[in-house]
Amino acid sequence: MHTRIAKISIDAEALQHNLLRVKTFAPNSKVIAVIKANAYGHDVQTVANALAEADAFALATPNEAICLRQSGVTKPLMVLQGFSSIEELKALADLDIQVVVHQQSQIDLLEQCPDVKLDLWLKIDTGMHRLGMSVEMAESAHQRLQACESVNYIRLMSHFANADDPAHPMNQAQLSAFSQMCDRFGQGDASMANSAALVAMPESHMQWVRPGIMLYGSSPLKDKTADELDLKSVMQFESKLLAVQSLKQGDVIGYGSTWRCPEDMKVGIVAAGYADGYPRHASSGTPVWINKALCPLLGRVSMDSICVDLRAVKADIDERVVLWGKELSVDVVAEHADTISYELLCHAGASLG
Repeated sequence: MHTRIAKISIDAEALQHNLLRVKTFAPNSKVIAVIKANAYGHDVQTVANALAEADAFALATPNEAICLRQSGVTKPLMVLQGFSSIEELKALADLDIQVVVHQQSQIDLLEQCPDVKLDLWLKIDTGMHRLGMSVEMAESAHQRLQACESVNYIRLMSHFANADDPAHPMNQAQLSAFSQMCDRFGQGDASMANSAALVAMPESHMQWVRPGIMLYGSSPLKDKTADELDLKSVMQFESKLLAVQSLKQGDVIGYGSTWRCPEDMKVGIVAAGYADGYPRHASSGTPVWINKALCPLLGRVSMDSICVDLRAVKADIDERVVLWGKELSVDVVAEHADTISYELLCHAGASLG
């Protein structure tokens, strides 16, 4: 049971709005909504229900996909990490779940299971160097899969390493390499565009796009805000003021005494800390929203609380505090905390559940 004061809520209408934005950017592509890691902390079942207009869902692990299928979701599912054993392969095939094949050992397993029938995605590494067959190995892998009795249908996919920076030269190099592989295989069913490429590189859309972070209202681009892209915040992370302290000039705040009051001032104590998923590494100056004002964080984040500067706002005990959400973009908090919105959303969702 959740008994902490800080809490999150999920806006299903914002999810649906963001999916419509995806379709506006890529009107001729089918949409694979990426809902891995418990939908980036937003609750996978809630998000799957809200995104009924997506064409398919992508999960990271076999267990994520199996649990979602067993919950009653009938939409096409794909597992980005694929499978690592015959048992996983058979379990996924039994539930009509598509898999990503990214290494030779997975093809070995497929060849050992001629009675299994499933659709798959062959992942080609065009420069990310994380998962995927090298360009040099892709043709032989594709030939083996075509000859494999367990394979119904093969689609192709790859992944950008720098799509959040549209001017990065690797983007066009990767896209060119992947397009050449699609042409070589005569493949007209492929996917490369993540959220950033979906927005900034229309030439990468192909038949399928794979939006992730933009579905949750965070900008996928370094030079564009969520507001500029007309994306709506989905996770609302709120708490309240536990106390208001009247401190004197020279008083120091929090563990390590890292922040000193420059004058007599009011300081608010907010009931949220790293136990709730608020980033411990957020620096002094990170904003929180209180009564229509942005109030800077003061000192270090504690397990259950943070201190904020109340000099610019009138606020008292039990005042509503927005840590991020509609009033304050998670992207802004992430920038101050020297991290990315993905991490903040996942941690808050996992902590507050």
